[in-house]
Formats: sequence, structure tokens, C-alpha cells
Amino acid sequence: MTVVSEILGMVRSKELPLGAALPNEADLCTRLQASRTRVREAVKYLQGKGFLRVEHGRGTWIEPVERWDLLDADLWLTAMKIGDRDALISNLVEIRRLLEVRTAELAAENRTPEQLVALEEDLAVMEDALNQRDTLSYNKASRLFHDHLATASGNILLLRMTRALAQALELTKRFGDGSSDVLYHSFKEHQAIFSAVKRKSPDEASEAVKRHLKDFEESVRVHNNESGIA
Repeated sequence: MTVVSEILGMVRSKELPLGAALPNEADLCTRLQASRTRVREAVKYLQGKGFLRVEHGRGTWIEPVERWDLLDADLWLTAMKIGDRDALISNLVEIRRLLEVRTAELAAENRTPEQLVALEEDLAVMEDALNQRDTLSYNKASRLFHDHLATASGNILLLRMTRALAQALELTKRFGDGSSDVLYHSFKEHQAIFSAVKRKSPDEASEAVKRHLKDFEESVRVHNNESGIA
């Protein structure tokens, strides 16, 4: 494991609670069997991500979750482990709603025949993965579907922003219900989004995405509360 992973692991295990001081450099070197250079690089990296606050001559402390760069996959996973998971899920869905509803509307207005073919091919892969009960392949194809939807919007920044959220989304799914029923409903919702885009109906595309995000949030939140994942 990297020094960064080791430090994050101490926080995930709650050995180091939020606000706690990080062990001094010498102790970290001994514990992690790492050189001073590697420890310093890890601390500098995590400081840049808002995870650590360094006061030279005084010490280094774990910052509150709201100061972290939560688009970083490792920090998002750490936040989901120790933070207010319900609030984080709500925040993620709110951001997805802001981005994806408008993305679908623009895609319905601007998509080309070639882009429509790409979306249809993604659906075919998703359906095959669903029939094979291959959750990993299904999620990969679903992610590509949303990439192609963002491309079809005609706004190049939407694609970049969609991809920035992709890791947080995939990690959040680990805390959700990956059952066949949930994937089936997800597939039907993707079909509805595709149909609205194909018909060039922004209003229908918007409503289809809203239903999809509502079901996603309910699935993740209910499973999270029932499973008590730590």
C-alpha cells in the first residue's frame, strides 16, 4: 500500500478521528516503514486535497470532510466510510440532477444519428450484461451511455464534468443494492432516456432522468440503512 493509502486507512478504521493530529514524521516513517521523503510527499499530497492541515512547527491535523476534495476517489470512499453517508448520497444526487437533467435535454435537442447509434449500442451491451447478471459489465456500459449522452449534448464541458463524478458514482454503488431487480429497473430507465432523445423530446428526457435519479437514490439509501455498512 502507498503511504497515502495507509494514512487514509487509519482514518477509515477510526484510529484517527476527524480533527485528530497525525503522528509525527518520525513515528509515521517507523510505523509505515517508509522514508521521510515518501511520508512528506504523502502529507503534501493530502494537504493539497484538503484532507490535512499543516502548521509548520506545530503539527498536522485531519480536516473536516467538507474541506476534502471529494471528487478524489480515495477521499470520497473515506468520506462514505466515516462521514454522514445519507448527506453525501443526497449531495451526489443533487449534483447529478443539476448536470444530467440538462445533459439529457440538450442531447434530445442536438444529438446526431451517429450519436444515437452509439447510445443504442450501449443499451445492447447493458441488456446483455443484465441477462448474464454481470453487474460490473452493466455498470461499465451504463457509464459509457452517460458519456455518450454528454457528448450528444454538444457541450464539451458537460462530458468533463460527467466524468469527474464517475468515480464517486461507481464507489457509491458499492453501498447500494446491486440486485437483478435494481439493474432491471435501471435498464428500463436508460431505455426511456434513449427513447426521449431519439424522439428529440427534451421534456420527456428530463422526466426520464429525474425518475432514474430518484430510483438510484432510494436504492442506495435504503440498502445503506438496512445493511449498516461500516
